[in-house]
Amino acid sequence: MEPSHKIVFKDLKPHIADAIKESCYKTDARLYNIANEVHHIGTFSVEPGVEIAEGLSKIIDKTIKDSLDLGCDLSVVVKGILLGAFRASPFLHQEAHKTIRILIKEILQPIAKYKGDVKPVIDGLLAAIVVIASEFKLNAQEALIIAEEDALSSAKEISSKLADDVKAALPNLNIT
Repeated sequence: MEPSHKIVFKDLKPHIADAIKESCYKTDARLYNIANEVHHIGTFSVEPGVEIAEGLSKIIDKTIKDSLDLGCDLSVVVKGILLGAFRASPFLHQEAHKTIRILIKEILQPIAKYKGDVKPVIDGLLAAIVVIASEFKLNAQEALIIAEEDALSSAKEISSKLADDVKAALPNLNIT
C-alpha cells in the first residue's frame, strides 16, 4: 500500500457492512452474511471506531476473497466497499480524489490475487462513483472519468493482464 497509512476511517466496518447491504438490489443471504462478517475482521484501531488504511486493506481483501469463494455478485460487494469506505473517510471533501484512488487500488489488488472477474468489479465501481458524486455533491461526469483513469492506472501497477481486463471492462474510453 502507498503512503496512505495517514488516512483514517471512522466506523469503517459498520459503514462497509451497511453499504454492502444497501447495495443489494435483491435479498441475498450470501451477501448479507458477507456484510455481517465485515464486523469480525481483525484490524488495528488507533482508537475505538477509528481504523487506519492498513485495516482497510484487510477488510477489502477478506471481503472480496469470501465473496469470490461464495460466488457473490462482485458488483454489489465492490459498490458497498467503495460507498462504505468513502462515507467513513472524514477527509473526503479535501481529498476525494486521493480517497477514491486508494480505494480502487485496494479493491483491484485482491481481484488480481484471487483471480476475480473484472467486469462486475468495474460495474460496481462505476455505480458507486455515481452515488458518491450525488451524495457528496461532486461532478459525476468528472468523477467517473477520474475513477476510470485511476482504475486503469492502478491495474497497470498491479499487472499487465489486470490492466488489459480493466480496459476491456471499462466503457468506451478515450484514455490510454
